Amino acid sequence: MTRSQLITKVAADTGYSAAEVEKIMDGIFGTIGDVLKAGDKVTIAGFGRFEMRERQTKNFTNPKTKVTSQLEPTAIPGFKASGRLKEKVSR
Repeated sequence: MTRSQLITKVAADTGYSAAEVEKIMDGIFGTIGDVLKAGDKVTIAGFGRFEMRERQTKNFTNPKTKVTSQLEPTAIPGFKASGRLKEKVSR
């Protein structure tokens, strides 16, 4: 499902206009990004938890040049689904 399809579906399910749904979704996703950037977690009860995860140093070899290099450690966003969400999608 694409972003526009999600907006259309939520608008149809809730009775709000697509423009209103889009504005709300942009606000939610923007806030989640800001909170993660600040180093905090976002927990939505019954849905899951967004958090930053540390990636360790990683060696890789360029297949064309055969030169081995190292990727620096970095932080990436991650998501852990709640038990209720896992249960819902497994049915």
